Amino acid sequence: MQRNRISLILLTVVISGIVSCKSNKTGIAIPKDASVAVHVDVKSLTSKVSWQEIQQTEWFKEVYNNETDSFARKTLENPAGTGVDLQGDLAFFMKQRGQGGYLVVEGGLKDAAAFEKFATEVNKGGKVVKNGDVSVLNTGLKSLVSWTANRFVYIADMPMPNAYASMGRGNGDEPFAFKTDSLQKFAVELFDLPGKNNLANDERFASLLKETGDVHYWVNAEQYGNSLGGLLSMVKLSVLFEGNAYGTTVNFDNGKITLKSKAWYNKQLTELIKKYGGEKVSEATINRIPSKNVLAAFAFKYKPEGFKELMKLLGVDGFVNSALSSVNYSTDEFVKATKGDVLISVTDLEVKARSYGEASQDMPTIPEPTAKVLFATSVNDKPSFDKLFGIIQSKSQELGNFTKDIHFQLNNDWFAVSNSPEQVNGFLSGGNSNLDFAKRISGKSFGGYINVQQILKSTSPLATDSSAKAALDASINMWQDIYMLSSGTENGAYTGEAEINLVDKSTNSLKQLNKYIDTIVKLTRSKRSPYDAQVKVSDPASMSMAALEPALH
Repeated sequence: MQRNRISLILLTVVISGIVSCKSNKTGIAIPKDASVAVHVDVKSLTSKVSWQEIQQTEWFKEVYNNETDSFARKTLENPAGTGVDLQGDLAFFMKQRGQGGYLVVEGGLKDAAAFEKFATEVNKGGKVVKNGDVSVLNTGLKSLVSWTANRFVYIADMPMPNAYASMGRGNGDEPFAFKTDSLQKFAVELFDLPGKNNLANDERFASLLKETGDVHYWVNAEQYGNSLGGLLSMVKLSVLFEGNAYGTTVNFDNGKITLKSKAWYNKQLTELIKKYGGEKVSEATINRIPSKNVLAAFAFKYKPEGFKELMKLLGVDGFVNSALSSVNYSTDEFVKATKGDVLISVTDLEVKARSYGEASQDMPTIPEPTAKVLFATSVNDKPSFDKLFGIIQSKSQELGNFTKDIHFQLNNDWFAVSNSPEQVNGFLSGGNSNLDFAKRISGKSFGGYINVQQILKSTSPLATDSSAKAALDASINMWQDIYMLSSGTENGAYTGEAEINLVDKSTNSLKQLNKYIDTIVKLTRSKRSPYDAQVKVSDPASMSMAALEPALH
């Protein structure tokens, strides 16, 4: 209970704008080998949605009303009373250490005495001890709080995936966990972290923080790869991790949420991408989709020779060649067969009534969504693809019922597969659907589009009760579409971007999210009430949220 309370109040600190970013963003102390790190510009966030607005939401009121501790209630009313510095830095990170791992939340203090009162009140019975100029309060719950005159660190045990540790444990054994004396040692170290060991001095992370954003998110792929240990050396998968890192900047703008990503690769992958990258998706290819009712489309283009070299780099070329040779085919033939254009689309979503069992007047029908899915790839050498096409035909006959509704066809330029013969014929015959989004996602090595608005509207027949319909209406009024694009290279990083567009273009997206979540929470709570109408099998409220998973992440 105490741990939940301090976690809640620390979350309160984050949301309410107690901590904001200074122009000097290198004041944070994050170990350079942290697996995941998050930097939050809460000053920017709270300029877009205030703590007062959050306090008006039903979910906040419920938390506040259920809190019985007077100090916790006071903190929720006025988080500044915790003593945390209003102009400090805020960071979260997770780090693997040996067989275990830990999570840290850290920030600046304006009033250390007020913070000590806050910490001791929340953790009743906890004793403050001194470690040099660092005060430490052990919560007794695999976590502790430490602070100096101007800074605090909250640290908690967090087991990390570890291949060696997993192989050394029996079934049902608890994962490795750090004791509080170890956590105290790690926390104290952070107060005097040498610059050479600070992630802020990593040029890649520093370049990420230079991007204007409300949130900066960093993943060290190498550290995750290390947790897998010898499993990667069985093949050469370590090349996908060693020296690689990924960062994302998130902005909550008016009418949209934008995400700009950066990826830094090791020398081997960089050379591979330079040699075989640079291909562009054609607008004409996207416009071959034989429908105006497009729910999602993804297109990319690669050099097939690069696929062969990647298999060699990963050390799986022998396995791939062996698998292909078993059907009298080879990697060289595959590389020769295709130009490397790939298109995937989902169109024409409908909800149709379907009965299960023997049809009769008394047999209930269940609404079921159906859509047309298309996969297409370009042809380079027709004889090589003819051979591959013959293998596909043979395998489909072996699978029988599993492929009876799958249709595929090959011409001189394209190979197409779909659950609809009209889709296959329409794509292969060419044409120009003149799709609105085609121009936006073409001209890149990868482009993606999701029409969230159309998905929600098409599933409206699934809304079978009042709360479900209300949730669906709220979602339709909120979400519009999503774009995902590769953006080329910039200062040694491979960049990409995603844009989640909302219906309301004039209001800040964070403010809209706050209102939307409050609406969904109210509806969810009402559905769980014993006085509410019985929930039916088809639940579009949950389906709406599932359809919006890409937008929410």
